[in-house]
Amino acid sequence: MSGTSWLLQGLPHTPLALVTGGSTGLGFAMARTLADHGFSVFVCARTRTDLDAATAREPRLLALHADVTHAEDRQRLFAEVERRAGRPLDLLVNNAAIVRAHDYTNPFTLSEDRAAAEIDTNFAAPIDLARLFLLSRHGRVSTPGAILNVSTPGALFPLDANPLYSATKAGLHMFTLSLRRHLKDTPVRVFELFPPALDTRLADQLDVPSQAAHGQDVIDAVAGEAIAGLLAGTETILPHPQSRALVAMFPPIDTGMIDVVNRGVGRRAGWDHP
Repeated sequence: MSGTSWLLQGLPHTPLALVTGGSTGLGFAMARTLADHGFSVFVCARTRTDLDAATAREPRLLALHADVTHAEDRQRLFAEVERRAGRPLDLLVNNAAIVRAHDYTNPFTLSEDRAAAEIDTNFAAPIDLARLFLLSRHGRVSTPGAILNVSTPGALFPLDANPLYSATKAGLHMFTLSLRRHLKDTPVRVFELFPPALDTRLADQLDVPSQAAHGQDVIDAVAGEAIAGLLAGTETILPHPQSRALVAMFPPIDTGMIDVVNRGVGRRAGWDHP
């Protein structure tokens, strides 16, 4: 894509991106696509062998070994990016996620807390990474930036086999909508991607027949459409017929009604000086 993109046109330097969970699957494909568009791209993952394999396949990528569920690793990511690149990120891609099968009538699910890992990875971590991204940009009042949160059509309805993935992505979806409203008068734009079921390692505990038809060619196509949508300024990115069909089942929330509801829920004076 040419420099006519809202993001590329507005930056005085080579754009800098971080893709979490960027060593395999869709994350790796998006990282490689960003590099094709001229970005300097950091990828992070918690498995060092995956990072080594990713940078061997695509030497343009810059590897960062980190577990985004650890607060110290999240802080270190931003410090390391600025140390190595000399400036803050322009784009954060919150892609890292895990999926686990659960059945609340099964003793295996009930025997111990099996929800925390998905809550930490899919919900808590991207929220804090968004906070750190915005904190790192403090004072850059005119330079464009972007946050891309990777969601799922499953965020919009309950999934019996993987309810925690559904629930955490639903929470991230609602946070994304709210964050977009918070940042509407700033140069930072907030995007959401709804990919289809893809043939990656993400859902290895699930039986999802449709993902078998969505191998590497589809993964690469989804990544291409995701980044093209981001650069074109499309806030809700639906990169595949399966995504479009599932999301179309749920009409968007009326923005006027959102405004009405929000007028009835405000922040108390002094809330930020406890």
